[in-house]
Amino acid sequence: MLRLFGIHVLLAIFLIHGSSSQTCPQWVESMLEAALANSTTWPGIQLTLSSPYCGLDCTTSVQSKADRFADEPALLDDTPWRIASITKTFTAVAILKLVERGQLDLYAPAVQYLPDWAVELLEQSQGVINASQITTWQLLHHTSGLGDFASDPRWMEEVLNSPQHVWTQRSLFEWSTANSTSVGYPGEVFHYSDTGYTLLGLILEVVTETDLAAAVRRLTGLDDLGMLSTWWELLEPQPKDSSQRAGQYYNTIDVTHYNPTFDLYAAGGLVSNSKDLNRFGRALFEGRLLDEKVMQLMYSLEPSRFYGCGIANYSFAGQQAWGHTGFWHSCLFWVPSLDLAISGTGNQAAGNPFDIDKLVQNVIDHGCNPMEVARQGLDSNGGEKVPIDLMRSTMPVSQLIVD
Repeated sequence: MLRLFGIHVLLAIFLIHGSSSQTCPQWVESMLEAALANSTTWPGIQLTLSSPYCGLDCTTSVQSKADRFADEPALLDDTPWRIASITKTFTAVAILKLVERGQLDLYAPAVQYLPDWAVELLEQSQGVINASQITTWQLLHHTSGLGDFASDPRWMEEVLNSPQHVWTQRSLFEWSTANSTSVGYPGEVFHYSDTGYTLLGLILEVVTETDLAAAVRRLTGLDDLGMLSTWWELLEPQPKDSSQRAGQYYNTIDVTHYNPTFDLYAAGGLVSNSKDLNRFGRALFEGRLLDEKVMQLMYSLEPSRFYGCGIANYSFAGQQAWGHTGFWHSCLFWVPSLDLAISGTGNQAAGNPFDIDKLVQNVIDHGCNPMEVARQGLDSNGGEKVPIDLMRSTMPVSQLIVD
């Protein structure tokens, strides 16, 4: 599931602020206040900005005081929340770490790393020949030809009608096999697929001979990074001193306590907060998690032209950016020309009141001049906005590649 922090204007409500360890500039606070003052759907915004180059290092939280959110626990600067599809970035880093260590071949058939039951289901959905041609590289890039259970309205209806249903990796893939058809031959089309990333989670378990949560924690170095408010929901215990998890909404429906297994197995599943995500983002894009050559693979945009290995290519206020978004309007972005990491959430699947373009432009307008940076994996024209409508579409590769 993927959403983008966007642009929209709605109706006025009152706000209260969570405590902030380092106070953000007033213009940041004003932006958040304006966004929520014009929204009837978002329960609050948590945001972390860091840029030594721009002199920014702050976290702030703004919470709605509207009646519908009266029972919400306080949104603090360390409040954790389900990060949804931002988890894909962690999954991709873990896979690439195995590549770096010589434990996995990105271009070999993925079936050699999957359990037998998954291979059988893959052959049912794709055919034996196609299933044998799908590579881990294609799963990372959403070009495997697999459908996507998460974008199917019938699956979402099942989740909403049975919020405490327990899904497993197998039952998710069985549902996808029964209800989703192949969208193309391996490598032929881009089709954003939680199904594919669920298979990547299985690959991690098979290759590391451990469970998904332990594999990702070790391979991405969560403990070494000091990410004390980050854990895999259900698969790991909640950290002892972490705050209560934030409420999250699907339009008017409170889904805070829905069983998390509907989005748990490598396509989503992690719980974190904006501080921890910012720490992870800086470590990743500063080159501290992967060797340089392997990191270059992450930036590879072909064939989709906007999606690499677990990260997408964006442009905000004319500045190149990388990162990922999550279903609850959560985000992790890196703007290299400003040495700027942006992380945050709105905890709402509906509506788009917050403008990342304006945020980045304000950083520039308040004295941070963009510096020249190497555009890794990019053409001379710089970045293009991620066409989010394509994230849930089937688009021939020939139409996606821009010469």
